Amino acid sequence: MEFDKHFFRKNFFKLERYRVSADKRHEDAPEDDEATVKILVPKKNAAGKIPDRYIAEYQPEDRKFLALTATANGQGPVDAMDQALRKLLAPIYSFMKEIRLVRYSVDNISFKDGTSAEVEVFILASNKSGKLYFSEVRSRSVVEASFFALANIYNRYFSDEYAGKKKTKIKGKD
Repeated sequence: MEFDKHFFRKNFFKLERYRVSADKRHEDAPEDDEATVKILVPKKNAAGKIPDRYIAEYQPEDRKFLALTATANGQGPVDAMDQALRKLLAPIYSFMKEIRLVRYSVDNISFKDGTSAEVEVFILASNKSGKLYFSEVRSRSVVEASFFALANIYNRYFSDEYAGKKKTKIKGKD
């Protein structure tokens, strides 16, 4: 992987794999974009919350994680990845429904490399109270940079909203 690894924080899910396709069947027809995402989540967090149809056929041997997979269509490949991730994460973490993507942009940052240029994906999101979260990820693949930028947004929101609430509850018991 050539993306900027220190920008990806694995707080509540791990990527197992993803696949994105874009089918254009006729010049006048809209593009059909689809993404399949397979992730690992802590089994204790997912227990009883995930519909059986999202539980992957092959599970990790360590039994601490649950492998989940979903396929979704979207208005472009990035939207398809976002929809697939939300299918898997929203039943476990209800805060996922509160994240709104506000801005998505891609910049070519190494112009002289032509079509193999490195790109930077920027995503801006907000929560229900208007707090902003952003992520910038660089890669030679716009799909890879987009996936990890989305994941960063979700992980940062998780850190603030989910993990932060747990810490507050623990402090309140002292």
